[in-house]
Amino acid sequence: MTEPLAPRQERSFVDRGEAMAEFIRAAGEAPRLLPADDRLGCPLFNAIAALHWTSETGLLRPDDRLHAVWFLGETGATVIERLVDGKPTFRYLGPQVEAQQREPADGTRAIDEPFVRGYDFSERWSAIAHFLATTLGNGALVSLLSTRAPQVEHIRRWLMELFQGPLPDGADHVHALWTSTTGAGFLFPPAKFADGRRRDWVYVELGNKRED
Repeated sequence: MTEPLAPRQERSFVDRGEAMAEFIRAAGEAPRLLPADDRLGCPLFNAIAALHWTSETGLLRPDDRLHAVWFLGETGATVIERLVDGKPTFRYLGPQVEAQQREPADGTRAIDEPFVRGYDFSERWSAIAHFLATTLGNGALVSLLSTRAPQVEHIRRWLMELFQGPLPDGADHVHALWTSTTGAGFLFPPAKFADGRRRDWVYVELGNKRED
């Protein structure tokens, strides 16, 4: 027997401000990722592919928390929170070859592999500052306005659940998301189609509770 799909609700909004307000209201206290700017957001299919290979290679662990993500077609960067010797450590992971090579003043080199460079920071905002300086915030999502960042296992689980049901037409970017153990919400930016049709902002919610 297959496991039943989680309840799914969908709401549309003409205005970005109204869409963001509904997203934040619906998220409540759940961990969330918000856009660093007003562009489309994170490419949806690149995100799920990157979460898969980074987990396969051990770069990300299920209980890591994602404080910032940036995924393009062939590159990406993230800030994760991980307990190291019982203390929270904020690790920046990014490509070895970047548009802007930067050596952080207050970070410790943690990973130096052919295609991945990583730095550990004791302070969250130091790690996020290095992340934004590298990515310039273009299409990045950052953990804001919540007490905790989403867990990797929750993001991966609810992304897979999202793909089980119908996606809004042209939903190839996610503008904001929240996840918890029992639910998730995804905000998609508007889309334009070749035949002249347009789709407004769409908020999709899965599950029915907002528990971390």
